[in-house]
Amino acid sequence: MKKRIKNQSKGFVQIVLLAIIVIALLGYFNIDLRTFFEHPIVQKIWNIFVVAYTSYIKPLIIYLWTSFSGLGK
Repeated sequence: MKKRIKNQSKGFVQIVLLAIIVIALLGYFNIDLRTFFEHPIVQKIWNIFVVAYTSYIKPLIIYLWTSFSGLGK
């Protein structure tokens, strides 16, 4: 049990460090995320992803999850 908690906290620290590094790199290269996400092409791609996720990917995951969880009973 202690090993599992230790591994989870190690993973959390790695994610936090990765986020700090990414933020530092964005600041170093003067990349403004607001202007990037306001670009029409990015908005179009994001909308396509959202529609695909809600229409196809999410129902498939729910179907597979319920199917596999029913096998264990």
